[in-house]
Amino acid sequence: MKTAVLILPGVLDISLGITLDVMNTANRLCVLADRPPLFDITLAGSGRRRERSGSGLEVGPLERMADLPPPELLLLPGANRASRSELEDWLVTPEVVKAMARTGDWLEAGSEVAASCVSTFALAQAGLLDGRVATTSWWLAPYFRERFPRVDLDMARMVVRDGALSTAGAALAQADLMLALVARHGSGELARNCARFLMLDHRVSQSQYAIASHLVSQTPTLQRADRWLQTRLGEPITLGMLAEALHMTPRTLSRHFASAVGLSPIQYVQKLRVERATQLLETGRASIESVAAQVGYADASMLRKLLRRERGVTPHGIRPRSRRASAAGTAHPDRRPDDGHAPAHATPDAPCAPGTSR
Repeated sequence: MKTAVLILPGVLDISLGITLDVMNTANRLCVLADRPPLFDITLAGSGRRRERSGSGLEVGPLERMADLPPPELLLLPGANRASRSELEDWLVTPEVVKAMARTGDWLEAGSEVAASCVSTFALAQAGLLDGRVATTSWWLAPYFRERFPRVDLDMARMVVRDGALSTAGAALAQADLMLALVARHGSGELARNCARFLMLDHRVSQSQYAIASHLVSQTPTLQRADRWLQTRLGEPITLGMLAEALHMTPRTLSRHFASAVGLSPIQYVQKLRVERATQLLETGRASIESVAAQVGYADASMLRKLLRRERGVTPHGIRPRSRRASAAGTAHPDRRPDDGHAPAHATPDAPCAPGTSR
């Protein structure tokens, strides 16, 4: 399929590298299986023949988007812009503005578009995500919600598809996005084999990576809520108690949390407790029952359930490897058959290696 990789100013090196490596690996595996390559790759830009990456490397030569017919697939790797001010300056550069205008034209002509990291902001800035479900880098979610209220932001998933548009989270989420595209346009088996050769794990959610307190760091009201909660995680906490401490009504407080971080206050409390429990399990030797009590749960089964939902692991799976190894051969009440083993995408029938040449 005709595939254009859009190189915007400050393109994130690791995101671009993953994009090309996954496609090249898929192509090699297709050739080894006596099938034509899946991707016909063109590096494109909004006008310049070369662009500087986020780390200062020169990327090119690039084909001008204006000179290209609409590709079947347009890929937008992330860009190295981490703060609000950097991102705001980047979004109004002529290169980004022109590229998004052309992207809109290609989308209308039938191209599929996939972006990750801050490139999702470029799509949203151009209005291409209005009325759609999308995702972005987890730490930028509050800013994204504030700036683009017409976009239905889904921070539970690693990759979100809405029609011809797919979006993903930060940096390494580009790998998840690319594997999803390989599976969609090639096959699930091809995607699994690409993942095995590149040693990429199967991840479906961003929630295990999000640091709850960082999500509220730019909202004074929620900062106060976070400070109050952090000192009381081992105690019973209700919405009414938190609202009273902040001199707000429960309804107003819930609205603040929903608009800033897309969570209810109780969901936020659960995330804080999971983070604290994870830290205690990683650094100490306390039992799961003791850890549960320290973070406010009288019943350890509730903590196990939340760890599974938020982190995708059991308490035993969080323990440092050395401590798990010391217990080898001994049944553990928190262990499940899939803890610490091969990812779900692994298959025993991978074809020959695609080689090491680039």
